[in-house]
Amino acid sequence: MDFESLIRARKALEQLWQEAMLKGRCWGPKKKCNPYKGSNITLAIGNELITISQLPDGKLAVHEFVEKNNTLLGKRVKEIFKKEGIPFERDRD
Repeated sequence: MDFESLIRARKALEQLWQEAMLKGRCWGPKKKCNPYKGSNITLAIGNELITISQLPDGKLAVHEFVEKNNTLLGKRVKEIFKKEGIPFERDRD
Protein backbone atom coordinates (compact mmCIF):
# COMPACT_ATOMS: atom_id res chain seq x y z
CA MET A 1 0.00 0.00 0.00
CA ASP A 2 1.26 3.48 -0.89
CA PHE A 3 1.15 5.80 2.13
CA GLU A 4 1.57 9.06 0.21
CA SER A 5 -2.02 10.12 1.01
CA LEU A 6 -1.47 9.67 4.74
CA ILE A 7 1.86 11.49 4.60
CA ARG A 8 0.23 14.44 2.81
CA ALA A 9 -2.69 14.40 5.26
CA ARG A 10 -0.38 14.48 8.28
CA LYS A 11 1.48 17.49 6.86
CA ALA A 12 -1.80 19.26 6.02
CA LEU A 13 -3.06 18.72 9.58
CA GLU A 14 0.01 20.26 11.27
CA GLN A 15 -1.97 23.04 12.98
CA LEU A 16 -4.49 20.57 14.40
CA TRP A 17 -1.62 18.23 15.33
CA GLN A 18 -0.14 21.04 17.46
CA GLU A 19 -3.52 21.81 19.10
CA ALA A 20 -4.38 18.19 19.90
CA MET A 21 -4.38 16.98 23.51
CA LEU A 22 -3.88 13.45 22.25
CA LYS A 23 -2.23 12.60 18.95
CA GLY A 24 -0.49 9.68 17.42
CA ARG A 25 0.14 7.27 14.63
CA CYS A 26 -0.98 3.70 15.09
CA TRP A 27 -1.34 0.52 13.08
CA GLY A 28 -4.46 -1.60 12.69
CA PRO A 29 -4.25 -5.32 11.96
CA LYS A 30 -4.85 -6.20 8.32
CA LYS A 31 -8.13 -8.07 8.73
CA LYS A 32 -10.67 -8.07 5.93
CA CYS A 33 -13.39 -6.10 7.75
CA ASN A 34 -11.16 -3.82 9.86
CA PRO A 35 -11.77 -0.20 8.77
CA TYR A 36 -8.64 0.82 10.71
CA LYS A 37 -6.23 -1.61 9.05
CA GLY A 38 -2.86 -0.22 8.13
CA SER A 39 -1.44 3.10 9.26
CA ASN A 40 -3.75 5.57 11.03
CA ILE A 41 -3.52 9.18 12.25
CA THR A 42 -5.41 9.94 15.49
CA LEU A 43 -6.16 13.38 16.98
CA ALA A 44 -8.26 14.47 19.96
CA ILE A 45 -9.29 18.04 20.73
CA GLY A 46 -11.78 18.66 23.53
CA ASN A 47 -14.24 15.77 23.70
CA GLU A 48 -13.86 14.93 20.00
CA LEU A 49 -11.51 12.38 18.47
CA ILE A 50 -10.83 11.49 14.86
CA THR A 51 -8.91 8.66 13.29
CA ILE A 52 -7.90 8.82 9.67
CA SER A 53 -7.30 5.55 7.84
CA GLN A 54 -6.56 4.72 4.24
CA LEU A 55 -9.03 2.74 2.17
CA PRO A 56 -7.88 0.09 -0.34
CA ASP A 57 -8.43 2.53 -3.22
CA GLY A 58 -6.03 5.02 -1.60
CA LYS A 59 -8.70 7.49 -0.46
CA LEU A 60 -8.73 8.53 3.18
CA ALA A 61 -11.55 7.75 5.60
CA VAL A 62 -12.20 10.10 8.52
CA HIS A 63 -13.76 8.29 11.51
CA GLU A 64 -15.30 10.76 13.99
CA PHE A 65 -16.04 10.11 17.66
CA VAL A 66 -17.36 12.14 20.61
CA GLU A 67 -16.99 11.41 24.30
CA LYS A 68 -19.57 8.96 25.60
CA ASN A 69 -19.88 7.33 28.98
CA ASN A 70 -21.05 3.81 29.83
CA THR A 71 -19.90 2.16 26.61
CA LEU A 72 -19.55 -1.61 26.40
CA LEU A 73 -15.80 -1.26 25.80
CA GLY A 74 -15.47 1.11 28.77
CA LYS A 75 -17.29 -1.38 31.00
CA ARG A 76 -15.00 -4.20 29.84
CA VAL A 77 -11.88 -2.13 30.56
CA LYS A 78 -13.14 -1.15 34.04
CA GLU A 79 -13.93 -4.77 34.89
CA ILE A 80 -10.41 -5.82 33.88
CA PHE A 81 -8.91 -2.98 35.94
CA LYS A 82 -11.02 -3.97 38.98
CA LYS A 83 -10.01 -7.62 38.61
CA GLU A 84 -6.31 -6.70 38.31
CA GLY A 85 -6.41 -4.11 41.12
CA ILE A 86 -5.44 -1.27 38.78
CA PRO A 87 -6.62 2.11 40.13
CA PHE A 88 -8.70 4.24 37.76
CA GLU A 89 -11.03 7.22 37.90
CA ARG A 90 -14.58 6.11 38.58
CA ASP A 91 -17.43 7.23 36.33
CA ARG A 92 -17.44 10.97 35.62
CA ASP A 93 -20.88 12.50 35.21
